[in-house]
Amino acid sequence: MDTLHDVTLPSDVIKFLEYLQARGRRPSTIKRYRYDLEDFFRYYKENNNNSNNWKELTQADYELFFQYLFTERNYSLSTMKRIHTVLKRLNLFYNLTDTPPEMNLNLEKKTLQKADFISEQEQEQLMKTLQSTSGLTDNQLRSRHLLIDRNIMIVRLLLTYGLTLQELVSLRMKHLHFEQNSLDIQSESSLSRTIELMEDDKQLLYRYIKTIPEPVRPRYHSSDPLFVSFDFQRGTYRWVYEKNAPKRLTEIAIQKMIREEIARSELRKGICAQHMRNTCILDQIKNDKSTEAIQQYFGFKTPLSLKRFYKYVEDHLSVN
Repeated sequence: MDTLHDVTLPSDVIKFLEYLQARGRRPSTIKRYRYDLEDFFRYYKENNNNSNNWKELTQADYELFFQYLFTERNYSLSTMKRIHTVLKRLNLFYNLTDTPPEMNLNLEKKTLQKADFISEQEQEQLMKTLQSTSGLTDNQLRSRHLLIDRNIMIVRLLLTYGLTLQELVSLRMKHLHFEQNSLDIQSESSLSRTIELMEDDKQLLYRYIKTIPEPVRPRYHSSDPLFVSFDFQRGTYRWVYEKNAPKRLTEIAIQKMIREEIARSELRKGICAQHMRNTCILDQIKNDKSTEAIQQYFGFKTPLSLKRFYKYVEDHLSVN
């Protein structure tokens, strides 16, 4: 069965996959290429504001994509190399000059500094702002009552529970268990796990869901996304008729919301979801949780992922 046409890729990209197939590449290789290309073009679709033709992308555009994979998706260097190879071969297939730039093969996670975390004062200011209407436009004020609980819960899942952006947007209604006060976390880059929700956060999630009008509300125990997209022009949540389901809130939309709330809070520029997760991990270490417990809680595949954090504690927080 031909599966190449079952994906939402541009026709010229499918042509590239068909070429590889005709050259005798293994089905597993084609499947891997397709998966990586879908990942890239999903990002491209969500970030493309200037062009409807992917062939017009520049090296700078590709650099932003790989920076996004590194900082926001926490992709390993080996995974990024693989995706880089796929995109480079696609560009060469069409003889494009602005191929993805050569990657720094010595790329490593940088040493953590104070600026990579959010201070308690910054956290307090951000949460205060999330609950206020200060600095909002008239258009934003009209919809604020529908979004305030959603936005607070998103920040809490990042800052208090340490989810990644990818884990956040992957949450579906079937992952939420109100009876057990728990949330199943599905991850592409880490181990899947279940976290326990605090009672206040469970109630916050419940209120958020109930603010969504019933006709477009995510359905309990279904594959509907937990966090759904909002249409400010129409003043309601978006619905995908082809899937008969609410439209999923994207990572890009969450990043934009965070940037706006950080600016409204008059905090330093650049604070993002990764800073929130970093802070959550650091808090666990400061609370004397064992390495094994922290590794399990955040879904790290190896304790090496925590090495930078222990180094930061040793260099900056250790008592002399």
